[in-house]
Amino acid sequence: MSLSAHQRRLKIARQVQDSGSVRVAELMRSFHVTDTSIRRDLEILESQGRLRRIHGGAVASAHTLAPQSFQAKAREHPIEKTRIGAAAAARVRPGESILFDSGTTVLEVALHLPKNLNGSTPLTVVTNSLPVITALQNWTLININLLGGILLPEFQATVGPQTIANLRRIQVDKAFIGCDGLTLSHGLTTPHMLIAEVGRVMAEVAHQVIVVADASKLGRVGFTPIIPLNGAHILITDSAAPSQLLEEIRATGVEVMIV
Repeated sequence: MSLSAHQRRLKIARQVQDSGSVRVAELMRSFHVTDTSIRRDLEILESQGRLRRIHGGAVASAHTLAPQSFQAKAREHPIEKTRIGAAAAARVRPGESILFDSGTTVLEVALHLPKNLNGSTPLTVVTNSLPVITALQNWTLININLLGGILLPEFQATVGPQTIANLRRIQVDKAFIGCDGLTLSHGLTTPHMLIAEVGRVMAEVAHQVIVVADASKLGRVGFTPIIPLNGAHILITDSAAPSQLLEEIRATGVEVMIV
C-alpha cells in the first residue's frame, strides 16, 4: 500500500517516539523511497519539533519523550473524534451497563450519549476516566461508578490493582475502548502498561467490545498491547482509514463502521 508523504512522516514520527531513534537506511528500506525523500521528511519533522536530526538518522527531541497530556491528545483530530463518538453513542440502549476507558475518543462517546437515555430505564456507567465522570455528572437517571485506584494525571485515569480488582467483580453489556495504535499483527496498543492492563480487563468483562479510533491510529504500533484484534467486535473509524487495512480487519470477523 503506497503512503502519501504526510502519512509517511506520521509513521516516522511515531517510530521515533516509540523507539527513541531511527536510521535513514532503515527508513528507506521500510518505505521503499529514496535517501532524498527520507532526509526531507526528517528535515520537516525537525522543523515541527518532533525529532532531532543526527548523522545517519534522527532521535527523539526532549518534548517527544515526555508523556502527552490528555488535553493535548484531545486536540488531535477533533472533527473525526466527534463523528466517531456520536456514531458509537448511538449504539447504547436504555438500561444497558457500559464501560468507558480513559481515551479521548471514548470521552466523545460519553459526550454524545442520546439525551433520551436520560429519561427512561437508567444506564449503568463504569469508568476509570475523570473526564467521563465530569461529562456525565449532570445526568439524573444514570448510575455512575468511578473505578478506584492510582491516578495517572497525564491520562486523567485510575489504574493499578484496585482498579483491576473492581473490574473483575462485574460484567457489562458494552465496553468502549480507544487506542494509540491498531494493526493486524499487534492488535490494539497504547503507550502505558497500566492503561493497557485496564483496557484488557475491560474487554474481558464486556459482552461486546467496541473500539473507537480515528484513522491516524490505524497501521500504527504503540508501546504495549491492550488486546488482540480478535478481542474486539466492532471498530468505528473515519473515512481517511486505509481501505485495504479495513478489508483485512473485516476478514478477521470484526465489524467495521466508517463515519
